[in-house]
Amino acid sequence: MKKAKAEGFQQKETPRDILNLYLTEQEGMRKTPERYAILDVVMQMKGHHSADQILEMMPDRFHVSRATMYSTLALLVKCGLLYNHQTEGATLYECAYKVPAHHHYICTGCNKIWDLKDSSIEQAASKVKTPRFKKLRCSTYIYGICNICQAKMARLKKKMEKEKEISMTREERRFAKINEELAKAAEWFK
Repeated sequence: MKKAKAEGFQQKETPRDILNLYLTEQEGMRKTPERYAILDVVMQMKGHHSADQILEMMPDRFHVSRATMYSTLALLVKCGLLYNHQTEGATLYECAYKVPAHHHYICTGCNKIWDLKDSSIEQAASKVKTPRFKKLRCSTYIYGICNICQAKMARLKKKMEKEKEISMTREERRFAKINEELAKAAEWFK
């Protein structure tokens, strides 16, 4: 089943119905209790989670291997029930059932991901011409550093500067002050 077909089907049926149809159409794919247990967990989750985090959310009675988790998550992405987002640290998953496509901020410091609601992105994307290509959805990622990571980096920089200053000899401090004064003078001449 193509993803577009799954997205159209998704509007009328439950996640279990969508998964059932997808598994029925695929040769050799079984309808296992583990797959449905993973489906139940991801349909209840809020936000963006890694496969390991989803594995931790599983009920105790289901002992799901990592391989089963990863293959089931890939399956749920293919049939349109999950979005997957690539960060520098991991792939994060988000429930896609009855959730419109949207945009994200991704912090390259801590790999956290936040939803971004901005209609100007949608407007710009709608104006993009795509000859011989049917647009299904648009998703934009804005990578940067979140305010928490910025604060951590500033504290670390300050700490390193203090440690460097403490470990400097008297002569090195004198030359550092001269360099600082020369830099100020160079700025003044510009």
